[in-house]
Amino acid sequence: MASIVRAFALLAYGFATIATAFGDPLPDMVEIDARGMSDNTTIDPCTLADSPNVNASIQLSSWLECQLNGFYPFPDNGDWPKVHAQTFSKDVLFTFNDTRYDFEGSLRFYHNANASLARSFAPFRHGFINTMAVPNANGDRGGFVYMIGWAGGFHKLLQRDLYFTNAAFGVIKEEEGHRKIVEFREASNIPATTPSPESVEWSCGFT
Repeated sequence: MASIVRAFALLAYGFATIATAFGDPLPDMVEIDARGMSDNTTIDPCTLADSPNVNASIQLSSWLECQLNGFYPFPDNGDWPKVHAQTFSKDVLFTFNDTRYDFEGSLRFYHNANASLARSFAPFRHGFINTMAVPNANGDRGGFVYMIGWAGGFHKLLQRDLYFTNAAFGVIKEEEGHRKIVEFREASNIPATTPSPESVEWSCGFT
């Protein structure tokens, strides 16, 4: 009987935690760290990317979160094109919604997105809701990563907080001992104030 009561207590606590997390999500979402915890213990994903204390799946997903935090363009990101160059393979196949780009095209896209977001939000924020990685079976540091997140902030024109959904799929391979994204498919329902750069036709048969 005691175990049943204990189980119901844990279940009730779980529902209470969920209700707290989703009752008023927009102001609090920026406080949720990359692992989805809201206990004020923020984990920097960059510290887990090569940590021997976590498994290969956590290492891989943390690496991608770390890289995205470094180049995902918003006004306070500093020299993000340098991180972009360190993250993507020169042969990357990149898509955003219904557009296609090569490496240089992806750089033009993020320059364009940076200007659009800076024009619309003050400040612009983003975060991860869930990230799942499947490491390669051969034991290298590559694999597949799926993620979903949120992005937005205080909208200058509408004078209120607006948040939207982002999603991405990435294929990561080792190139000369370093992880590189060789395929990246990003999607978002966030509105843009400027049109995306013209798509680039891929030279290979991959679609």
